[in-house]
Amino acid sequence: MKSVKIFLLKAIGFTFSALLICLCLAQYSQAYVDIVTLTHDDSEDVFYSVTLGNGYAFWSDYDRGIYTWNTNDSVTEQEKISDDESVTVLSAYGDKCAWVDDSDDIQLWDGSSESEVEDDVIWTISLYGDNIAFVEEDSEDFWNPDTEIFLRTPDQKIQISDNDYYDKQPSVYMRTVAWVGEHDDNFDLFYWDGNTEVKLTDTDGDDLHPSLWNGKIAWMEWDGDDWEIYYWAGGENIQITDNDEDDLAPVLRDGKIVWIQRDGSCYDLYMWDGSTTKKLTNKCYSIITSMDFNGDAILWTGIDDSERGVYYATISGSSSMQTKGWWYNADEPGTGLATEIKNNKMSLVWFVFDGLGRTTWYTAGGDMDTPDSFSGDLYRWTGWEWGDEYSLPVSNVVGQIVVDFSDSEDDSVTFTVNINNQVITNTFTSFMADFSPGEEDSRHLTGWWYDPSYDGMGFFMDARGDNMALAWYNYREDHTARWWTSNNVFPDGTEMYIGNLNAWTGGPCATCPYENPPTEIPGAGGSISITFTDADHAEAQIGDTYLHLERFELH
Repeated sequence: MKSVKIFLLKAIGFTFSALLICLCLAQYSQAYVDIVTLTHDDSEDVFYSVTLGNGYAFWSDYDRGIYTWNTNDSVTEQEKISDDESVTVLSAYGDKCAWVDDSDDIQLWDGSSESEVEDDVIWTISLYGDNIAFVEEDSEDFWNPDTEIFLRTPDQKIQISDNDYYDKQPSVYMRTVAWVGEHDDNFDLFYWDGNTEVKLTDTDGDDLHPSLWNGKIAWMEWDGDDWEIYYWAGGENIQITDNDEDDLAPVLRDGKIVWIQRDGSCYDLYMWDGSTTKKLTNKCYSIITSMDFNGDAILWTGIDDSERGVYYATISGSSSMQTKGWWYNADEPGTGLATEIKNNKMSLVWFVFDGLGRTTWYTAGGDMDTPDSFSGDLYRWTGWEWGDEYSLPVSNVVGQIVVDFSDSEDDSVTFTVNINNQVITNTFTSFMADFSPGEEDSRHLTGWWYDPSYDGMGFFMDARGDNMALAWYNYREDHTARWWTSNNVFPDGTEMYIGNLNAWTGGPCATCPYENPPTEIPGAGGSISITFTDADHAEAQIGDTYLHLERFELH
């Protein structure tokens, strides 16, 4: 179990009055998607390339630059993020996008600005978090090309392959990389797990376009007549398709594979969900030249009725798993979890009571183990008494926690805590689904907020269903951690939240059996008002103290 020191709790504690908180060749089916056209041109000479992050679509218009669109906000128009032209190679992760410019340099858009991160690269790149895999030329001999795979992390440049043949098409996940190399006169599949290189294929036909995700790989393989899709999950190589058409350019995410199929002169999109192959489009595009998939949505460019366009669609039946918000056991009110996942990183607080029946909280955070599971050290905090001069809080490890999200019929989270040599396991469901069912505020305010001047304490807010529920995590006079809660009406788009801070007492300690619900003391912490200046900034007033809040970014 890894140890991850959480970012000095720049926001994080809670509860409020309502919180009483076979792999085999797949069978075929149809599941056509609803398509949104993001941009189009009636000239077939126009060329687009696309890449899809989490919540952000990116595409390059070959003659005009690079654009992005917030997929969570249908009202927002596309934004131009770069004037670079002639861009055909892009890769995205989260709200970041990397591309190769016309000088063969890698440019990175970090969500706000563009910068160069590597120069003199060859063709394909792959972005995951702050890591970029790319290809560099080792020999300029036209007849005997020799290229190698490299990984650029924030602190170093790592050479992954080192041979005398042609390596290309890297795919990166965290600090692992898959690629293909022209070994024995055809391209074979290779995988580097962070320490060791493994050759995964040795066939007579080429293996191309690997897509790596969480230790698993999808790719296309030539069977002598056409291209088929294959999958590796740590054991034998598994053939996913077996037909007379070309199945091309697969993208793997969360156990699902999406690819392009060419059937004669028709191009359409297909998906394998782990057992069944589904046809996603029935448009008979003249060509699909670029496609990406993030697990919940697809983005592609193709020619439809003589118009070349960029198209977007969510996957019917794809996971709508909620991974941020309040979680509770309705039979054990007064305790729970508050979680947020961004850029594949978790930030959570486990809120309970101490041995004296007072509120307290523990935190954990760091890289996700998989897209829906996390494990790490559990921290307890001590800090400055609110109202006194600020001093930096102190943390110490008191145990470990494992968290697993479920996207079954009812979203839930199961967690196991090992603390004080005792193991506690519980399954929580969404508090807001019971307290205030409805859509999240259109500004997506849910998550951690803090004032950088008071690093070590902060707020978790959840705004949906025209209500706001929040918790404030800080420290009492003896420097131990405590939490307050507040909830009130908050219609979508409202600029100011006004409420009271409620105290709680008499709840169960972390390792104690649950016997009686805690008692709420309404308004014991006074009033609170929060004015949102935009989706990432707010001004809060608690008594005579003003806080300049901003979203806590997980790094």
